[in-house]
Amino acid sequence: MKNKLLRLAELIQESYPEDLPEVFKGNEKSSLARRLESISRARTFHQRRAETLWRQAGRKRTAPERRAAAQAELAGFVFAYLTGDAEEYADSAIDALQTLGRRGDVELITSLAKR
Repeated sequence: MKNKLLRLAELIQESYPEDLPEVFKGNEKSSLARRLESISRARTFHQRRAETLWRQAGRKRTAPERRAAAQAELAGFVFAYLTGDAEEYADSAIDALQTLGRRGDVELITSLAKR
C-alpha cells in the first residue's frame, strides 16, 4: 500500500511546489492528519491551477488544464482512500490516470479501492 500511495503522490507532484512524495515515504510514518492536510493542499492547488489555465485559454479546455484537473482528481482519490471512501472515487481516478497517459497505473486505483 505504501508504494502505491507514493506512486500516486509522485503523479500528483508535477507542478506542485511542496514535496508531496516525502509525506508518503521514508522510515518515519507520517500521521494521518499530516497526510490528509498535505493531500488536501495539493488538491486545492491543482483545482485552482486548472481553473486559472481554463480562464487563460478563454474558457476552453486545454491539455495543461486537463492535466491539472486530473491531478486534482487523483489527490481527491488519495484523500478518499485515507478516509475510507476510495471506492466512490475510483472511476474518476481511473479517468484521471487515462488523461495523464498513465493507463498502466490503473491497477493502483483498483487495488486501493478494494481495501
